[in-house]
Amino acid sequence: MPGPRQPTDLVKARGKKHFSQTEEDQRRDQEVHVQPPDRAEPPRWLGKKFHAEFREIGEILRQAGLYTELDRDVLGQFLVARERWLRSDRLASAAIRARDEKLAKEWTAVQSSYFRQCRQCAEVMGLSISSRCRLVVPDAPQKGEEDNPFLQLIQGGAERRA
Repeated sequence: MPGPRQPTDLVKARGKKHFSQTEEDQRRDQEVHVQPPDRAEPPRWLGKKFHAEFREIGEILRQAGLYTELDRDVLGQFLVARERWLRSDRLASAAIRARDEKLAKEWTAVQSSYFRQCRQCAEVMGLSISSRCRLVVPDAPQKGEEDNPFLQLIQGGAERRA
């Protein structure tokens, strides 16, 4: 079964498929492109205490080309999950200091749940290094690199591991 369809720029950068200009134009016409907004506006449901941080992170993502209006809810969910994770972390720490194992175990489970939510939103938004690396389109090979046997060996090994 084939994998998900990849953007035209990525397929061209990998150099495994060569498109005619017509094929490339048709393929690009089928791709979805969403224009980035002029500024990052928080969703209505997000509490006022999160708005400043939402705008700050949203602006960084917008300038990096990783933010559109479609991402508003995910960024809001990230901020809420992170706040709840921090709150549950404080409560779990307090229970541990009080030597209340049962309460510490309960708050640690809650803390873990919010941490997973927070991390999942961060991955989707490109807020972690690994998720940003997956979003980067590799550079096309430079002239002469395609004839370099050492580079071909390295690229072949990377493809076999993928």
